[in-house]
Amino acid sequence: MSHTLEPALPPLSSIFPHMHDNPSTLPASVDPFTITTCTGFLPFKHPQITLPATFAPLTKLADDFPIVKADGTPGLLATYQLGPLIDSGVLPDLTANIDNLVAEDGKPDLAAVTAAFRDYAFLASAYLLEPCWEQWNKDREGGYGLGRQTLPKEIAGPLVKTADL
Repeated sequence: MSHTLEPALPPLSSIFPHMHDNPSTLPASVDPFTITTCTGFLPFKHPQITLPATFAPLTKLADDFPIVKADGTPGLLATYQLGPLIDSGVLPDLTANIDNLVAEDGKPDLAAVTAAFRDYAFLASAYLLEPCWEQWNKDREGGYGLGRQTLPKEIAGPLVKTADL
């Protein structure tokens, strides 16, 4: 009779180092989706809503591009002006500013990086699909048409940088 030893599994604490930690004590540099016994697989903090002031142009666009803005007025997608506005240069390339999203411990502030990623991801989607939305509203029988094929570097650069972190 042959006995084979199965490889030992690593302890859970090496896979989930913060599993038993109090989420309120974890630094901002810890992945927001870190697994704990208190929150499971859900984020251990509420998502960050605002970004630092250097990201004001992004925040302004995020506030203004919905079809209907928070105040009830038509947004940029309602008037098909998001793409032309971005193409006019209203959004600077903030890729280098991603490096300034740093937590108190000197590591990347992953809550802020995640918030920037979220805003850039929504903006990328809106920018690329705006022509489809316009086509659909003008001729529903004609389908959606084609979206934009290329993201400007002002969106693509920060999106890639945040995704890499």
